[in-house]
Parts: sequence; C-alpha cells; structure tokens
Amino acid sequence: MSESITYEQVGEILGLAAARDQRTVGDGDVMAWYDDLNTAAVSYADARGALAAFYVEQANVRPEHRFRITTPDVIRLARQIRRERVRNFVYEPADPDEPWQQFQNRMRAQLRAIGDGRVPPPQKVPALEGGPAPNVAAELRGLLREVPDDEDGDGEPKPRVGAMTVTCPREDCKARVGRHCKRPSGKPRTEPHPARIALAQGKAYDPDAERAEMDRRRAASAALLDADRAAS
Repeated sequence: MSESITYEQVGEILGLAAARDQRTVGDGDVMAWYDDLNTAAVSYADARGALAAFYVEQANVRPEHRFRITTPDVIRLARQIRRERVRNFVYEPADPDEPWQQFQNRMRAQLRAIGDGRVPPPQKVPALEGGPAPNVAAELRGLLREVPDDEDGDGEPKPRVGAMTVTCPREDCKARVGRHCKRPSGKPRTEPHPARIALAQGKAYDPDAERAEMDRRRAASAALLDADRAAS
C-alpha cells in the first residue's frame, strides 16, 4: 500500500496547526500523526482541508470550550470531505451488459477518483427520468380519474375537507374532531357516517337516502349468506 502522506507533509500539517493554536511540535508528534493518518489513508490535501474545517468549527465554540486538533479530528473531517465529493455520484457504465465484476471494479475506481479529488465531483443531484412502464401506466388508467379544479363551475376551486375535521352530527355517534365514528356497539367504524361526510363537504344530508343504502347493503349481505348456505 502506497503512503497517503509523507513525514515532511505531516510536519507541515502540524506546523499549520501550531500556527493556529500555539502548540509545541516534536518528533514524537510527527511519528504519531504519520502512523494515524497513513493507517486511515488520509491524503495531504484532505488533511489540510480537515485542518481548515476544524478551526472553522472552533469559531462557533466558546473560547473556554475550545481544544486543539488531534488525529481523530483530522480523520473524521477528511472522511466528511470525501463523502461530500461523492454525494451526487452516478455510475457511468462502459457497457450496459458489463459483467458484475467489471461493474464493481469500475464503480469503485470512479468513487475513489472522485473521493481523492482527482476527478471533479458531480455538481447536480441526479434526477429520476421517464414515466411508468407501459403495463403500469395501463393499470393506472383503469384506477385513476381526473378531478376538475372547479367542480361547480363557479370559477373557484373547492377545498377538499376530510370528514374527521368536523364532529359527527348523528345523535347516536357525536364522534369528536379527529375521532372515528362509532357503531351502535360502541366500536369504531372503518368509514365516517355519511352525515358527517356531507357536513364536512358542505352538502345537504338526506337521512332517507342513508337508510335506503343501509337496507340495500343488508339485503346484499343476506343474499350472499343465503347463497353460501345453499352452496354448502
């Protein structure tokens, strides 16, 4: 493995740190920083960038709480610098049908080149392009419908208000705002009462129509039950 940073460069980094925090630098400091930065594969350029970033951070710290930079600080900030360079990375394949091993090697090489600063980092956030697959679009056409901006034709769009934003007007329910409507047994209903929906939408409520709908549902359920019994 090649050296990421030399003794001379480590000495320069420590000299720049000493110029900022007035530390004393000796041979032991250089040897320790050399070992740590090379083990973490921190380059000279990234070490200098990390050093500058550290002292910018310290500008936001009260003087009595400031401290001198150490190698863990340099390594942490150098890794942040690398992550920022590759944040908008998009892999560029050589061949759409390239084998997995080639894809893996090329992607790592591209990431390494951008992370090292040898290649300029991407400037734009990648965006998803294209519409849904044809079969998905066909399915959606059967499920979705257009909602006009002006349903009543008076030139102003009507706000859509959820039923749970009003209190249910039924005397046997009276579910409060944000609460589910209740069944006669006291258990919550899956859907709000029609009277509550009508109230939320500002429409007139027809109790006879609701009763007719309930009778229709009961009749349909009874017919289905009878059919099941006959089949068994």
